[in-house]
Amino acid sequence: MDFNLTEEQRLLQQTATAFTKREIEPIAEEIDQEGRIPDTLIMKMAKMGLLGITIDEHYGGAGIGHLNCILACERLAYSGTGAWWLVAFNNSIPACIAKYGSKEIKEKYLRPLCDGISYGSIQFTEEDTGSDPRALRTTAKQSGNSYIINGMKRFSTFAARDGYAVLYVKDKTGKCSAFVIEKNIEGYSVSKNWKLMGGGGIEAADVYFQDMKVPKENSLGDQGQGFEILLFWIAMEKLEQCAACVGMAQAALDEATEYAKSRTIRNNPLSDMQGIRWILADMESKIEASRWLTYRSVSMQDIEAKGWETKAALAKLFVVPACIEVVEKARHIHGAYGYTKSYKIERLYRAIAGASAIATSLEINRSMVGASVLSHWQHSGQ
Repeated sequence: MDFNLTEEQRLLQQTATAFTKREIEPIAEEIDQEGRIPDTLIMKMAKMGLLGITIDEHYGGAGIGHLNCILACERLAYSGTGAWWLVAFNNSIPACIAKYGSKEIKEKYLRPLCDGISYGSIQFTEEDTGSDPRALRTTAKQSGNSYIINGMKRFSTFAARDGYAVLYVKDKTGKCSAFVIEKNIEGYSVSKNWKLMGGGGIEAADVYFQDMKVPKENSLGDQGQGFEILLFWIAMEKLEQCAACVGMAQAALDEATEYAKSRTIRNNPLSDMQGIRWILADMESKIEASRWLTYRSVSMQDIEAKGWETKAALAKLFVVPACIEVVEKARHIHGAYGYTKSYKIERLYRAIAGASAIATSLEINRSMVGASVLSHWQHSGQ
């Protein structure tokens, strides 16, 4: 088994790292405070080839593997802002459309998402449901060659930004169906962005649909196939999130190491203390394990290995708590200074906190992995 990245992948890492230092880090505090990503950032990412990484070049993508997207998310999340979501959404949403969309849908919607012209959004969650498709209240009723959408969606990232969304609704059969919709058209309105604890720039808002028309041909997949499509997308989102957590944990370790070397106790660096070195060692071990589990899981997706979605759940179950622990240890090393906004670790601490709730809860993933273990045990004849 080859654990080495290719020359192209290492170059992508270097490019994403340089981009983060040049374009994001200088304005990270501003993004965190205002909760908004500068309008020009998505276009800069597109010009660097960070959007639509897996999409065929015919549609404006790069036509390379999902692992490359993960590598980019990891390096961009190092900033402790939500800027990495631009790369995550404008890769996973085009991948979802490419897999389930008709030729017409792909021709119309993929290129703008790859070129940085449009912001991608997912609209499934409602105020009374998080992961249960049976609890959806937003409906789509056919009227001639269109569907009429009524209802609301909660916590939709980039909902107010122009572009396209994959919308999940309850169809006439009571099942979940999916559509590709254009945002900010008649019948579409949004709330103010939610004020979040961390991860500035996620720009999550509620969406309200009032008799919004969607062309019949905008159906994504078959009728009633919506939940299958959602699960495919969520598995990608989990791995993107794991990569982001690794990036934030690495940033936290770097911050803690720098602080420990510069902080003196009785004329000696804090880093000379064995206890501090042990903490740093524990942090490094958790980051390495998390990084390679994430890479392994997304590599399975690239070769379309059976069960990669379950591996994504396993990755989230391990990586998110491990990386949150790393950031907490880094804050602890900073002492009282870690509780001030004068140090980056405070922003990282808030940014990573949402990972246990966003992109499905840890409890849901624990149930998925447990069910997989039992199924494997039964099929192996134990």
